[in-house]
Amino acid sequence: MAESKFIKVGLDIGSSFVKILQIGGEPNKPVLEALGVKEIRDMAKSELSQAIKELAIQSKVSSKDANISISGQSVVVRFISMPRMDNESLKGAVRFEAEKFIPFDMNDCILDFKTIKSQTADNKISIVLAAAKKGAVEERIKMVGEAGFTVRIVDIDGFALANSFLRNFPAMGAEKTSALINIGSTFTNLSILRGEAIFFTRDIAIATGDFSSVVSKRMGVDSKAADEFIFVPKEKPQEVAEHMKTVFNNLLEEIKLSFNYYENQGGRSIDEIYISGGGMGLLGLNEVFQESLGSKPTLWKPLGFLNKEKAVINKALIDLQEPNLAIAAGLALR
Repeated sequence: MAESKFIKVGLDIGSSFVKILQIGGEPNKPVLEALGVKEIRDMAKSELSQAIKELAIQSKVSSKDANISISGQSVVVRFISMPRMDNESLKGAVRFEAEKFIPFDMNDCILDFKTIKSQTADNKISIVLAAAKKGAVEERIKMVGEAGFTVRIVDIDGFALANSFLRNFPAMGAEKTSALINIGSTFTNLSILRGEAIFFTRDIAIATGDFSSVVSKRMGVDSKAADEFIFVPKEKPQEVAEHMKTVFNNLLEEIKLSFNYYENQGGRSIDEIYISGGGMGLLGLNEVFQESLGSKPTLWKPLGFLNKEKAVINKALIDLQEPNLAIAAGLALR
C-alpha cells in the first residue's frame, strides 16, 4: 500500500527571528516545500501576528495548521522515577508527584508526561515531566491564531531539537549518549539523549546576543557590527576572541554543570556533542569546546533528511539559514 501524502508546518517563534518550515511528500520521503525567516528583534508584541502572517504568505506556506513550541522561564522539565503502575493510576500519581518538582501553581500550568523507561531492576519507571505556564501557552496560541493558523501541537524547544536530530541520525546506538546544543539568540537549548530517548533538557540563558553585547561594549562598535564581529571579525580578531572568552566560559560552565548532573544521575558520560543554531559559527567555538570539554563538537545541518531538489526556494537561503532551523524542523516532524 502506498504511503499517504502529508503536509506539516513547524513555526519557531524566537526572540529575534521567526522561522517557518513546511514539509510534505511521504513520511519516509519528506520534501522541503516552503521556508521563511523574518527578523522580529525590535518588534512589538502587537506586531508579531501580522509579521508571521506576512512571512507565511511570502514563503508560500499552504497549510493553515502549525506546530509551535515554547521555551525559557515559562517551561519546566523534570525527569523523575516512580513505581510501576497502570496508566490510569499513573496519571493521578504524576500530578500529585509534580507538585514536589514543579515550581508553578498546578492550577496555572499545563502538565504532561511521558514514560521513557519502564524496564528497571527495582520495578520503577522513568518519566519525563513537562509543565508550562498556562498564560504563556495561551498567549502564543492566540498570536499564531491571529496570524491565520490553527495550532496542532505545542511542544518544547528541547524536545523539538531532539526530534530533528534523531531524524537526521536514525542509526544512533542504544547506549550512546549524545549532547545536543542549539545556540540561539537569547537561549541555548541543551538536550541529552541516550540512544533515542531523551534524559535531560534545559534552556540556558546565554546565547549569541550575549557574545554580541560584550563585543559591542568592549570594542565600542554598534550592535549590528558586533553581530558580524562574533562570527567573522573585520579587524582585530584576537581582541574579539578574547572578549568573547568570558561569555564562552559562562556558557561552558552551565553546560558542564548539566553534564555532571546527567552523569551523576545516570552513571554515564557524554559520548558526543552536536552543535546547531545561529551560534554554530561563533568565532573560536571549536577550539574553546575542545579545550574546555576535551571534545571537538560535531556541527550538523537540521535539513539533511529532507529532499530539497524540488523546493521552490532560493538555495542560498537554505544554505544560510539551515543551522537555525533545528527547532522548526523538529516541530514540522511532529
